[in-house]
Amino acid sequence: MLKKIIAGGLFALWGVVTLAAQSNDRLDELLGQAPARLDSASYLLLEASSLVPEEATPAEAFDAAVTDGFLTKTRHPEDPVTVQDLAYLLLKTQKLPGGLEWSLLPSPRAAYRELAYRDLINTSAGPDRAVAGDEVVRTLGAVRALLGGNP
Repeated sequence: MLKKIIAGGLFALWGVVTLAAQSNDRLDELLGQAPARLDSASYLLLEASSLVPEEATPAEAFDAAVTDGFLTKTRHPEDPVTVQDLAYLLLKTQKLPGGLEWSLLPSPRAAYRELAYRDLINTSAGPDRAVAGDEVVRTLGAVRALLGGNP
């Protein structure tokens, strides 16, 4: 009986370690991307808000983002993430309240303007600038800190 309990505990611990390693591998992959890919960024942002499980793949997260209307059906997983894409995904997934323009006409442009107003994104090259993976991670942390969550 004791052997079964120990074996069950070790199996559960192995599952947790495997999931944590899988998530860390995905984060390392995103951090190494310049520009960041939509599938990897979708995984991080949707997983951070529990819209996809941690064991999901970036492709599954991208499909969920398209299904939920966060990305248009014309986009592809390997497309680069623009500042405007990042802003829209952040406002939608993190449920960040916006101003009048965002409330009335939620769009990638309105999301960009909202995060620019809050000084959470780098606006130096405009809304169509491609972002690197580390900028995706930093911006998510800034939004989570603003919301009082765990960055």
